Amino acid sequence: MKRLGFWREDAFGLPSFEYTGALPYRACLPGGKPVKLPEDPWFLLGNYRLTLFAHVSGAYELISGQRSWARLNQGAAHNSGVNSATITIDGARFHLTGMDSSAADPAACRRVFGCGFADYVCSVGPLAVRRNLSVKPSWTPYDGASGFLLSVSIVNRGDHPVECEYEESMGVRFVEIHRQDEAEANLPLKYEYDFHEGASAANAWVTITAVSDDPLRVPEREAMATFDGYPPTVFMGALSEGVRVSGDRERLAARASFTLRPGEERWMQCVVGFSFAEGVSTREGILHDLSKGGFPEAGSGAFSADWSKVLPTLDGEEDATLRRELRWHAYTLEAMATYSEYYGEAKIPQGTIYDYDWGVHASARDNFQHALPLVYTNPPLARSVLRYMLERTTPFGEIRLIEYGNGYADNERYFTSDQQLYCLLLLSEYLRVTGDYGFLAEGVRPYPVRGMKEMAVAELTERCFIFLRDTVGVGSHGLVRLLNSDWNDAVYYIEKVPYNNVVLTGESHMNSAMAIAILQSLIPELKKAEACLPEQADRLERLRVSMGLYRQRVLEAFLKDWGDRAFPRRMYFNGRAYGEENMFLEPQGFALQIEELSEDAKLRLYREMKARLYDGETLGAREQQQPEFDDPEFDRGSRENGGFWWALNGPVILGVSTFDGREADRLLRNMTLGHLAEAFPQYWSSYWSAADQVESSLIPEVGLPDQSLAYANIPVFCAHPHAWILYCWYRLREK
Repeated sequence: MKRLGFWREDAFGLPSFEYTGALPYRACLPGGKPVKLPEDPWFLLGNYRLTLFAHVSGAYELISGQRSWARLNQGAAHNSGVNSATITIDGARFHLTGMDSSAADPAACRRVFGCGFADYVCSVGPLAVRRNLSVKPSWTPYDGASGFLLSVSIVNRGDHPVECEYEESMGVRFVEIHRQDEAEANLPLKYEYDFHEGASAANAWVTITAVSDDPLRVPEREAMATFDGYPPTVFMGALSEGVRVSGDRERLAARASFTLRPGEERWMQCVVGFSFAEGVSTREGILHDLSKGGFPEAGSGAFSADWSKVLPTLDGEEDATLRRELRWHAYTLEAMATYSEYYGEAKIPQGTIYDYDWGVHASARDNFQHALPLVYTNPPLARSVLRYMLERTTPFGEIRLIEYGNGYADNERYFTSDQQLYCLLLLSEYLRVTGDYGFLAEGVRPYPVRGMKEMAVAELTERCFIFLRDTVGVGSHGLVRLLNSDWNDAVYYIEKVPYNNVVLTGESHMNSAMAIAILQSLIPELKKAEACLPEQADRLERLRVSMGLYRQRVLEAFLKDWGDRAFPRRMYFNGRAYGEENMFLEPQGFALQIEELSEDAKLRLYREMKARLYDGETLGAREQQQPEFDDPEFDRGSRENGGFWWALNGPVILGVSTFDGREADRLLRNMTLGHLAEAFPQYWSSYWSAADQVESSLIPEVGLPDQSLAYANIPVFCAHPHAWILYCWYRLREK
């Protein structure tokens, strides 16, 4: 099957992808059924203050997550932005963006997307027009320019002079993503727009003000709020002479008119962005910062040199193809990372459907997982993510599951059982890799942050553990409770049972294996910390002793429940045991990591896994041997009902590495995006990012993200594959 593009390296040795497919994108399943993938693929350019989706067509979406997830140039369609670029040649106007433009035609436009840039080179009559969008990286968790540098080069390749006018425009419409499908008349907040133009006509901006009859809808700026009453100012500023910026309350535009002689080239630059008018986010500061970018080299971005300093070199990997992919994973995590004004720290969201479609930061467990490779690549960012998540933790150790609006966090309708486990996992890895034991003595304010007294990280960690031990608790078999769900929250949807009858009786074998494996790593780190932190030594000693006792009890219960069976069960729920004969993947990866399990026992378990979960699969083990849930929204072989998940296969790789390093390395290479693209080159969701899962070999949609309407809207830029592939690589290199 024909590929849709190929990887290359930019002028600074960083990975980039040239998209060679036509628009609109179309593909069909083997039986002829159309695939549900958006017709205009997109790439992510970003730093901690900016999310910019650059589409193959040249369209873009300007997004902020600093307060509420919001699109600043919202279009009429769901998940769309409004922008336009045109070139007028001797009175004839040509579009450079859009599905009917030259950018949509691979014969007329070369489209390259890399670390912090999107580069379009189009042939328009006698002209070659290069349009480059460049984003500068953040250097610390607390900085970043919330704007991009637009660079345009126009070359006259003809034999006669031509009169040209170039125009770049963007719509201005602020819409919180979690409300994008609601009629504006029904929104609790209305937004008023005011246009302002600089004295020199070199810059213009639109201020946005929230208004409401209800005074509690627009509280003080620092307050928690489910709606954002303090939108940013959207601006456009010219950096080149002869470029004029104008507009109105709904649109900003930069224009330049000139004559081009044969062989002559004309460059122009401007900045497009938004400002929250405080700290590093001032409009003037952003313009000044991005003005240093200069004109980008061919096939690169204006800030590629900066990105080459931010990203790890990964020189230890001899396979050039894998090394390039790993650097791309590191870039994507950096581009996805988002600073939170309310918490004053950064996070790496799940992305895809949660953040970019629903407009919520969910789930808490995802933020912990995504920071795992950062303990190697960017420890300060990993530390900031830990602090952010601890600030989403109540003084009782309950970790709020979902955040939306400005700092508003709740558990929605869930009472999950595994959030504290993922917190302890990231903390353990941060301490083990960085040796930053002083972090445990740092002060952090628990949720809701405002007005709360600081607690040492060690104390709040203790509260999290106590919540796990006592509130989550264990069931009648001595295993960690399931509550309404663990990692697999589809249990909450698929099994139509009265949860008041089962929420305290279910038990999770995954949670139990996780607790055993995670605490065996964390306890030694707390022991090391005692010697470094005399003021915390007593607390840390009590905590590790209690953790040791708890781990031993859960270990004994887990091994007893396993008995002489071929593999651990999945869960006890609603009066029955799941996974008696049908293997579920969830607990197996962490079970393989248990140090008390002999190598022979691990080999036996892994042989069972290969026979039951790997047969016919491309990337790795599917979630269930024979999917057994019946639900119209979860096909057998789809998502939590038998799909492939990076978040489940990553722990398997780490478990296999404890007894067979070569096999673990093979499994890692098997679940790369490079391997996915080889197997399914016809799907654009195979190449540069992916959803949290892909469908298994059990259904015709194999290799695709879930094909329901909701999940097919945002099929890429989930942090799961990027984080787990990169993290597993570092862990295997340690061995």
